Amino acid sequence: MSKASADTLQKVSGEFEGEVLADLQEGREQSLAIIDTAKREAREEVSKILEASLKQAEALKRQITGAAELEARNAQLRVLEKAVNEAVAEAVSGISKLERKRCEAALGRLISEGVDAIGSNAKVFCAAKDKAAVASVMKEMGRQHPGLSEGGSNLEASGGVVLTTPDGSIRFDNTFEARLERMRPILRKDVADLLSG
Repeated sequence: MSKASADTLQKVSGEFEGEVLADLQEGREQSLAIIDTAKREAREEVSKILEASLKQAEALKRQITGAAELEARNAQLRVLEKAVNEAVAEAVSGISKLERKRCEAALGRLISEGVDAIGSNAKVFCAAKDKAAVASVMKEMGRQHPGLSEGGSNLEASGGVVLTTPDGSIRFDNTFEARLERMRPILRKDVADLLSG
């Protein structure tokens, strides 16, 4: 091979080597750029995942806390309702043990409240055990309220009376249970105040 050919071959070989090295360098730079972009995107994705996980954890924490608070409130309401029911049961038990004079006085007040509510032209109903006491009270009240009449003694109650108009269109329930039921919201508040200190 001649020197000119060798020089030409050397020159062409050098140019080719330069182009190959330039292409390799360009490919390396592109690869590094792709890796940098992938790293940046991966960091952003990890950041988004962490942020979403933190939000989800916070929402779960609020949900668990809310459920626990609701359960505590429900437990408190159950205790409150139990205490009110016990107070009502104790009151009914105590009322049924009243002596006859106090029982007649109480029945007199209950009948008077009924007369005030629906008028003196009324029928008075009572429990069988209170029939004699109600008859005694009505005899005494008959002078002031001649329209009062006995309605019967078949009332299912621990005590008290129910007054109705003669046609039954208006009914005033003044039994011990009905009165205590009307007082239940006040009892509930009082018990709640006692329990909360």
